[in-house]
Amino acid sequence: MENVLVSVVIPAFNAENYIQDCVHATINQTYRNIEVIIVDDGSEDSTLQICREMASKDARVRILSRTNNGVSTARNEGINAAKGRYIVFFDADDYPEKTIIEEYIRALDRWKDKRISILSTGMYFDNYYNKHVGDKVAVLEVARGYVKGEEYLLSRNSAAMLSWLKLFNFVTNKCYDLDYIKEHHIRFDKNIHIGEDLKFNLDYIEDREGSIGFINSPLYHYVKRTNNSLSISYHNNDLEDTKYIYRRYINWESAQEGATEDNILVLKGIYIYDWVSRLTAIYQEHCRCREYDYLKKKLRCEIRSCEFQRMLKEIYKGKKISTLRYVCLRTGIFEVFYFFRAIYQILKG
Repeated sequence: MENVLVSVVIPAFNAENYIQDCVHATINQTYRNIEVIIVDDGSEDSTLQICREMASKDARVRILSRTNNGVSTARNEGINAAKGRYIVFFDADDYPEKTIIEEYIRALDRWKDKRISILSTGMYFDNYYNKHVGDKVAVLEVARGYVKGEEYLLSRNSAAMLSWLKLFNFVTNKCYDLDYIKEHHIRFDKNIHIGEDLKFNLDYIEDREGSIGFINSPLYHYVKRTNNSLSISYHNNDLEDTKYIYRRYINWESAQEGATEDNILVLKGIYIYDWVSRLTAIYQEHCRCREYDYLKKKLRCEIRSCEFQRMLKEIYKGKKISTLRYVCLRTGIFEVFYFFRAIYQILKG
């Protein structure tokens, strides 16, 4: 493949403590023909100054500065400004391996006569918050016959397996066709705060023919810096957004050739997990506001709903949920689940 330009978009907000690591890892890529678009999303610290200093030393780096309006709008501005043949997205608090873009281009060149709907890699999950919890590597499993370091063309129904491995829902371990994105007006939904990456991937892959290209090497570091398991963010429409995205995802997966019952159960298991996470955020938010009557009614209505309980039974039968979690949620009393969740989080450290 010719030495095509690859655009890298990095949204940044109050990232002074780690933006340098991300940008250095980007400008030091082994593949050199890149443009790096840093979109400062109204940072109130020295992020913008740090980025300008780095841009002054590398002509490939451009800075866009705007008032704070969220990561989706920042990424969209990066898309609009990008001039490359392909585009990748990195987050300011993470960092890529130095070969990630070269590996993308090499795979695209090798598969130039094949139809690729989306191209992805494995990931590192680095726990900077708690060093007592080991870092994890997410790649296609050896137990399923995959070899680390190899490249694979996967059927489209493999999206469910990749989601189970926490590899499909992200955009930061993907390489996208920028021409296709612009021609089909695909953008991040600025009106949602949960699942915007997954929605973008569904928008991108839905009408795009071809296999899922997968580089079975961990080439991107997702870094956990806070204890987000104990403090789950809350926004008013998160629950309904989660339901919409996963219903759409399940319907899409069901329509793929060769999709199995297990594929669908995998997605339903993830759906239930995220549904409960949204309920946990509601519980924590309204407990702080002491809105107990609203809270009790809302949570019980959700976990006693036909959709929730039907899927709960299905994923338990399919062994996609632990017995303790299943029993707690089957009671229809959210406080029972939350009590045991709190104990688990304390024991987990």
